[in-house]
Amino acid sequence: MKISIIEILLILAPFLSYSQKQGNIWYFGNGDGLDFNNVTPASISGGQTGTNVTSGDVQEGTACISDSAGHLLFYTDGMYIWNRNHDPMPNGTGLMGGTSSTQSSIIVPLPGSNSIYYVFTADDFSGYDHFPEIQNGYRYSVIDMCLNDSLGGVIDGQKNILLVDSSTEKIAACADENGSGYWIMGHKMFSDEFHAWHLTSDGISETVISHIGTVHGFYDNALDWSPGAQGQMQFNSQGTKLAVAISNIEPGILEIFDFNNATGTVSNTCQILIDNDTLFGKRIYGIEFSPDGTKLYAAVSGSIIPKRLYQFDLISGNGNCNAVISSRQTLFQSNTTTILRGMQLAPNGKIYTVCDSYYNLGCINFPNLSGLAADFNPFSITLPQFNSYTLPSFIAGYKYHNQLPCTDYVPEEIIIPNVFTPNVDNINDTFIIKNLPANSTVQIYNRWGALVSEWANPNGSWDGHTKGGSQVSAGVYYYIVTLPDGERKKGFIQLIR
Repeated sequence: MKISIIEILLILAPFLSYSQKQGNIWYFGNGDGLDFNNVTPASISGGQTGTNVTSGDVQEGTACISDSAGHLLFYTDGMYIWNRNHDPMPNGTGLMGGTSSTQSSIIVPLPGSNSIYYVFTADDFSGYDHFPEIQNGYRYSVIDMCLNDSLGGVIDGQKNILLVDSSTEKIAACADENGSGYWIMGHKMFSDEFHAWHLTSDGISETVISHIGTVHGFYDNALDWSPGAQGQMQFNSQGTKLAVAISNIEPGILEIFDFNNATGTVSNTCQILIDNDTLFGKRIYGIEFSPDGTKLYAAVSGSIIPKRLYQFDLISGNGNCNAVISSRQTLFQSNTTTILRGMQLAPNGKIYTVCDSYYNLGCINFPNLSGLAADFNPFSITLPQFNSYTLPSFIAGYKYHNQLPCTDYVPEEIIIPNVFTPNVDNINDTFIIKNLPANSTVQIYNRWGALVSEWANPNGSWDGHTKGGSQVSAGVYYYIVTLPDGERKKGFIQLIR
């Protein structure tokens, strides 16, 4: 029997880390959200983001975290933390992040624990305009999900702990080299300092400081504000590259660095000047890496048209900076009011961006592909109301290790048969997986890679028919079982009639 390429890929191909479900629920903007627990992301509402925004500001950065089954645990705008019921957590108000910060916050689970989470916050630069000496800086607060009947609460004495006394509006996180801890990265205001904090099961290590690249943020009396503080900072999913958008300066600057996820050091600057127009004309605000780390996307917008979405090939010329700059391709250009702002890789492997006056989300459907093959749709998802400049922050590549909090449940061994005989003799007529945990999914494919059956019910089964009800022929079929923690089990079934 010949084995098709698709069969081999189904059995042997490694599955991407962003199949984890800890990033499946998003809340951002004015209470809007997305649910990625199904094949097609669904718009959800009821969130509290935007409800406590200072007059004149816009809700910008948020952060969210779900458990390994894709159930929302909590979310934050950098100032408030709301539980899964959308109520403020005990001791969860008065955080010192800024709702108008590009990346106000990021949530990182404590390695080795399913119940303890660190919420890192970044200040917004609006407070520096008239009072540059008043700065909240980078801080963190610690949450125990076992408090408040497992709805969570901020631990007394573990709130707003200072890391560094000034911050830009940038914060990002990635897994460390051995996958047992995380690096959290910030950039000190009015400096060229990257600050990296290593979170392990022992807590936060001493700061690793790298002096490199452009000075971020400066106080300008003529402008009465601090250009350069805005814009996203992102790690690639592999945790080996770091990109930074430096906004509201002329011209906008995109910088790409190497990151050592063993030591926390930043090195090897590649600086890209973006559209040299007037100060308020062009802003580079949103950036994101493709899942495979070979592409970098930059959203360039502002009051001057055209707005553009750029793609850079990071492996062009073996990563030579000049070759990367020359690789730039324009995937989208608009001469209308279309806005291009913050970007975020989603659990489905696509990249979303805020666009079209904040009422729509654009989508890069195939971000690993080059040029127009990446397929950007500026009107992928319509939002119910005016929204944010940006989308929630997550650990790069969704490399989370947290499971279901506050439980000691040990699942029984999963038993998957490899033969069944659907010939209606009431003996072994259905393909049933024993001890399948709730919130697992099962998919059955034929030898050509076509999906013939799927279910999410732990008591589900397959009777040898397609989803449309047609009987399939005897032969070899392939299953993919996705468990609540994101683990996948793959194998084959022999169907005999």
